[in-house]
Amino acid sequence: MIHGGPSRLLKSPQCEETRVSRPWRWCCFAALLATILSREALGQSVASTPARPTQRERFTLGTADRVVLIGGTWVERDAAHGYLEAALTSRFGSHAVQFRNLGWSGDNVFGEARAGFGSVADGFEHLREHVLALKPTVILLNYGANESFAGKAGLDAFLSGLDALLAMLDETGARIVFISSPPHEDMGRPLPDPAEHNKDLKIYSDAIAEVAAKRRAPFVNLYDLLGKKLRPPTPVPLTDNGLHLTAYGYWRATPVIEQALGLPPRRWQIEIDAANRNISARGTVVGRARFSPARLTFRALDETLPLAPPPAESPANAVEVGDRRIVRVLHLPAGKYALRIADHEVRVGTAAQWAAGLGITSGPDFDQAEKLRRTIVAKNLLYFRRWRPQNETYLFGFRKHEQGQNAVEIPQFDPLVAAKEAVIHGLSAPAEREYELIKLDSK
Repeated sequence: MIHGGPSRLLKSPQCEETRVSRPWRWCCFAALLATILSREALGQSVASTPARPTQRERFTLGTADRVVLIGGTWVERDAAHGYLEAALTSRFGSHAVQFRNLGWSGDNVFGEARAGFGSVADGFEHLREHVLALKPTVILLNYGANESFAGKAGLDAFLSGLDALLAMLDETGARIVFISSPPHEDMGRPLPDPAEHNKDLKIYSDAIAEVAAKRRAPFVNLYDLLGKKLRPPTPVPLTDNGLHLTAYGYWRATPVIEQALGLPPRRWQIEIDAANRNISARGTVVGRARFSPARLTFRALDETLPLAPPPAESPANAVEVGDRRIVRVLHLPAGKYALRIADHEVRVGTAAQWAAGLGITSGPDFDQAEKLRRTIVAKNLLYFRRWRPQNETYLFGFRKHEQGQNAVEIPQFDPLVAAKEAVIHGLSAPAEREYELIKLDSK
């Protein structure tokens, strides 16, 4: 019998179908009330932990959703790696979801880094124009890292700026997902000890959590998820300087962001009973199985692509942390067997090893996921040149009288971006693969 997901099943031709005083008391009460109000004004929770929404819609992306990422360095650098976008695209690719990255390194909720040669207000207006032009339906918002250096004393200003930013973003009617900043990683001396800064980062993370809770919006707590609750499998840093994630850091953050959004784990497993000639599966649909003493073949169509493989600097066992895929084969005759997927040999093991289950960490599906990620990165670069041309001052700024005539070329990036998106849409769909388990010897 051959099983797919909960409601998906393909039959093999050879197999059947098989969740004190009154004034004094009044003064004490007034003092207590003033303390509470002052703490609320600073965006601090009176309770020991930030409030959480009592009810929240499950995060999902639908047909023609337009996702815009807004924030500072964390967001801008994400465009150059593409792991998060690739993961969400592989989950919701059939809906042709569009992603646009408006990250700007060093930015804050006031739009200060976007000001160029103008005022902070100009920077904020610059952001507003781009956001409204994109007409987003979903916004991934990440701020607080730069603002946290002002410490507790700067929290009031941050929350006021965040309120103004949210009022502007609400003009779009988009659903907003709040993402806090990762912790400041301790890289050892001579770099600074991050202990005090992490206390401030937590204050800002908790404040953002409360804002999200009041709005019943999703909140991704990267401060916790990439902090004490998550350690790399080996002592490989997640950042290059304590603050900015490496490619491995972005890759490592992707599955925990998916988890924080309430998305189901990417479970994928195939179990084969060679003696009874049946196959059960999770995360994929299998069919057209053929059994013989030295060879087993079947076809499988996955529900989603795996996560893109980890970057080169990752720990050796990193892929099994991010997206564990297991093939288990019971009752094989003694010997060594090789598993091939679409003529790619992906794993070799003894009958005992296959019975225990072997992880699949490479193959054409991983290759496709990586190609998807690389195409996303290329698309992001084209769009970056579209909305942030290198000679922007000459094209649109106070020196446009010199070369402003060339500004007509900037919209010519649009069809290039669209062409990449067409490729991305095609790559997001898993392909049916031929699996072959072949006996190599009798040892």
